[in-house]
Amino acid sequence: MKKILTLIALSVLTLSFGQDEESKFKFNGSVDAYWRSNINAPNDEVNEGTLPYAPPSSFVNMPGFSLGMANLVASYEDDKVGFVADLAYGPRADQAINPNGATNNAAINQMYMFWKVTENTTATMGRFNTFLGIERISPVENFNYSMSHAFTFGPRNHNGLMLDFKLKNNWTMKLAVMNPMEVTDFNNTGHYSVGGQIINGNFKFGYVRSQRSSFIDIVTGFDISDKIQMGLNAQFANYENGILEGRIGDEYTSLSIYPQYTASESMSWGVRLEYIAFGPVADSDVLSVVTPTLTANYQVGGLTIKPEFRIDSSSQDIFINNDGNGSGTLSSFVLGAVYSF
Repeated sequence: MKKILTLIALSVLTLSFGQDEESKFKFNGSVDAYWRSNINAPNDEVNEGTLPYAPPSSFVNMPGFSLGMANLVASYEDDKVGFVADLAYGPRADQAINPNGATNNAAINQMYMFWKVTENTTATMGRFNTFLGIERISPVENFNYSMSHAFTFGPRNHNGLMLDFKLKNNWTMKLAVMNPMEVTDFNNTGHYSVGGQIINGNFKFGYVRSQRSSFIDIVTGFDISDKIQMGLNAQFANYENGILEGRIGDEYTSLSIYPQYTASESMSWGVRLEYIAFGPVADSDVLSVVTPTLTANYQVGGLTIKPEFRIDSSSQDIFINNDGNGSGTLSSFVLGAVYSF
């Protein structure tokens, strides 16, 4: 894997240096790392051979200092065609891109080609990040450093063919045929999923349906003032129990709000307040989790420092406290650092 990443990075650099100033070839990326500590739970091994407790959805689940991922993105676009090669390597990428343990192309976050068939129609084929939800795999694209439960339990990327249409009155539409959710290596199931999204301004309504799962997604956002913005995301999912590792029960409903305040050019604050309910869960009651997350973003050039305080409050005792007893609450602090170029 390291050899593959090195060869691709060297090829990208060679191509980028070989272009003139008017080239439409672009190269960018990011690296990130963090320090994390539980506040009301152990930070060492709970039992021999098990990992310390962390929010199951965070993708920032190691105690002490740890790495996130390195992300390299090469893209090209002319008047008719283009491509994107988005490579990611590191613990965050391993968890987010390959939740089922597939490793054949673990470094490929996105890799797709597109063709502007007409002025109002674009065809895209390959692997692309999901069009559902607000959050994405790259920490550069998210205000919060840890991830929401909705991101964790929903689709994160797709392999398939997608058509984008520009409609009248500022409406746009996506239609896609894809492998089943998160089948990223190859499709040996004989089945496919279909999905789409309609968009008007900041309003988005998306739907994905496969043989054993379906997702409904609503995203919107608006400015309250010059310095205060609000984002909202609602999701409903229905899926067969056990279809993917880490899913709980047969369905979930989630609602997240994302208020943000811009204090200055270099400093901003944001809250993600998320509610998610899973059910039914075996013979037990519906499991619900409320998760407020407070994050600051302080920018110094290409570096963004992200201190974050998070509380996961569950209707059931799914966590462990410092005394080793079951607890419905886990609080933690993360200091993240993201450099983008």
